[in-house]
Amino acid sequence: MRVVQKYGGTSVGTIEKIKNIAQNLVEQKKQGRELVIVVSAMGKTTNTLLAKAGSITSNPNKRELDRLLSVGEQETIALLTMALNEFGAEAISLTGYQAGIETTGIHTKSKIKSIDSGKLENYLAEGKIVIVAGFQGINDAGDITTLGRGGSDTSAVALAASLNCECEIYTDVDGIYGVDPRAYSRAKKIDEISYEEMMEMSSLGAGIMEVRAVELGKKYSVPIYVGRTLSDKRGTRIVEKNLDMEEKLITGLGITDNIILVTLKSLENTPENISKIFEALGDAGVNIDMISQTLVENGGLNLSFSCPDDEMNLLNEALDSIRKELGAVKIEEHIHFTKISLVGIGMMSHPGVAGKVFKVFAREGISFYQVTTSEISISYAIDPKDRERAVQALAEEFNL
Repeated sequence: MRVVQKYGGTSVGTIEKIKNIAQNLVEQKKQGRELVIVVSAMGKTTNTLLAKAGSITSNPNKRELDRLLSVGEQETIALLTMALNEFGAEAISLTGYQAGIETTGIHTKSKIKSIDSGKLENYLAEGKIVIVAGFQGINDAGDITTLGRGGSDTSAVALAASLNCECEIYTDVDGIYGVDPRAYSRAKKIDEISYEEMMEMSSLGAGIMEVRAVELGKKYSVPIYVGRTLSDKRGTRIVEKNLDMEEKLITGLGITDNIILVTLKSLENTPENISKIFEALGDAGVNIDMISQTLVENGGLNLSFSCPDDEMNLLNEALDSIRKELGAVKIEEHIHFTKISLVGIGMMSHPGVAGKVFKVFAREGISFYQVTTSEISISYAIDPKDRERAVQALAEEFNL
């Protein structure tokens, strides 16, 4: 049986943990498994590298930043391969480039364009365990690029798609929960979740899986398993939706902290203006979320959207461009808000979720500042001081 496994930063955070994983992989290999292992940087290595860059400049060159950040995963693949060799296994380490991962897009936020798996197939045919650096690849210019937050998940699922096999994601939690257990101690674990629900939860604040990884899983029908590293406890399977899933109204609750709410006020309501605004935001690489608009007096328009706090520099760059295009537009920014999102394919056939949420908020005295919906989700921007009460009340209301 062939499988791609991914081990996160906490799972490979120490030499002892790396040795333990290596011993487990040796046993799996003896059982006849063909293994491709994708790893993250050890522990907080990526944060340490970012801090080093920040000690030199507040705005590092993105090409050089990618080169720096790619070092963390390369350390891990070398150490894990050494450990496997020490335990008698044939293994070889590969960077993203050596594994055939080709990327496109901007530095620090690249996307996987294609994978040439020929070299991987050859090493597997030779009986080797192949260890691949996650989070990275190479672009058409021959530069190392990184894939952004959760990029190792994306690397793993993409490799599984290329190799036509299952993907197992191992981390420090024993599966996917309806609510982050750190925010709600009585949260229930989910045995199975659909690709659609997992994509929504990932994009709406559930940090276990990166949304692009789940998208790839759905596109190429890659079975994905999420569980705790070296644990016998059952984890969560991400699969196609089934009728049983539709019986449950809400599957999960996502939490996104530190978002910016931006409102452009009294715009002239023309398609050209809207196009210029979102073109500027896209050119700057701002991840836009929760878009809404309101008509005002004299045919004007208030346009609101949200984005992550850590993209403030990109946002300011885009807003400067918008001001140049549209003139003296009034812009309001509110930082450090929280987004609470409910997700469930049961919403497609069971109306009334919004009404229940409004009732909960009214009972708890919680104000909300923006609302957006999709076919299987509904999201609210709230003041962070109400975060704990909102999470607890909604988790109890929907039995999460």
